[in-house]
Amino acid sequence: MIDRPEERSLLSDLCGSLAWPIRPPLRDETRVVAAEGWTLLIVEARIRAVRDGAVEQAVATLDMAARDASLSVQSRDATLVEAAHRPLVEWHLRGKRKPVRKQLHQATHLMTRTGAHDQHAGTVRLLRVPASLDTPRPRRLALSRRAARAQLSNHAFPNRRWNTDLHVLSRPKIRLGWQILAMLMLISSLLLLFAAGTGTRLIPRLAATGPGLTMMALVSLYIAIGSILALRRTATHRAVSWLAPLAIPLAVPLVPWLGTWVQRAYLGAFGMELTEDRAGLGNILAGLWILSVGCGMLLLPIAYLGWIRYLNSSIDARGSWMSWAPMLGTGAALGVALTVLVLLTAGQAGTSARAAAADGTDIPSYFGVEADYVCVRLNSHDAPYFGTRPPSDSPVISFGRNGDRISLWLPTAEKDASLRLEDARITRVSHATSRCPGSE
Repeated sequence: MIDRPEERSLLSDLCGSLAWPIRPPLRDETRVVAAEGWTLLIVEARIRAVRDGAVEQAVATLDMAARDASLSVQSRDATLVEAAHRPLVEWHLRGKRKPVRKQLHQATHLMTRTGAHDQHAGTVRLLRVPASLDTPRPRRLALSRRAARAQLSNHAFPNRRWNTDLHVLSRPKIRLGWQILAMLMLISSLLLLFAAGTGTRLIPRLAATGPGLTMMALVSLYIAIGSILALRRTATHRAVSWLAPLAIPLAVPLVPWLGTWVQRAYLGAFGMELTEDRAGLGNILAGLWILSVGCGMLLLPIAYLGWIRYLNSSIDARGSWMSWAPMLGTGAALGVALTVLVLLTAGQAGTSARAAAADGTDIPSYFGVEADYVCVRLNSHDAPYFGTRPPSDSPVISFGRNGDRISLWLPTAEKDASLRLEDARITRVSHATSRCPGSE
């Protein structure tokens, strides 16, 4: 770069904003000779990239940043320097396992914070010993264990020195049992949410039984507590305080809109449109149903991430494959898939209701969509209608009026019809097998 104080200052600020160290070259570090009026500086461009092409990317990044800042900087020589990874064997100094009675006593004092707990319980020291990968694994572990015992015998704190009567030297402890439990809860929650999305009668049946109610409560706690554990101590938790109040007003129009889609999917099996008078409690319940299973499926992977982070603190989700983006993307994909499945389930329920109506069975109500059995008598033989002519001797099904028209479904012909209210006399009856007035 040009040997001027302002240029060096601007380059230093630029590299500082990129978190790249900048320094004069060390002795014998480079053979490049600077021209008159120019000076040599070493910029350590620390980037994440594929090894093949990393040098080109680093140079291009520096050139683009210098061009944007109007700096007189030229990259004369660039070389690839990879991060050094030294193999280390980890050993834990843990307190010896105590009887169950003393473990309960320890847990009680820890929860009540009395200070009378055993200070040697759990892992009290963690030591990493350098090792060579050229030696076989059993020998490598034996050598590292010997070195760890020698180092653990000395410490500034007397109660943290290795004592064979109090401590045991072991490899890192994996909380396999708790992780298996978290995975089982994940699978159970997934199955319950799937069942809730495909069967409207399953949740009331489960809620009516003691074990079913307990299962639903455990799944709800698993998702709620796991989501809190995933959000805490992250930058995201600061946004929850204003995102939660914002979500409530958004849910007010969203719930009936989702319920409308459920009702439309149900009526689509009859070839009918949703009427304006179907908005009500059933519409709200249908919207809450689809919103609950969708949000539950969205939060389920995040909850599992929170539990894994809590049960095994050595797994940092922010630096591993279990990061926010894959988990949030997986949850969103599962939520959308289950939402579509709910709509398909509503359509299947409409198909089953249509088959039951064709057999002469009364149709139960479905989230505010209730079938009315009516008898239709046209005012004249030439009265206009769309579709199939409705019979006058047996009831037909109606799901409400659309302005001055009424849509009908004919169980005997399994077809739909539509006509104006002024062109026929509509008489409501109680059941699908009721006799129409004036029929022989």
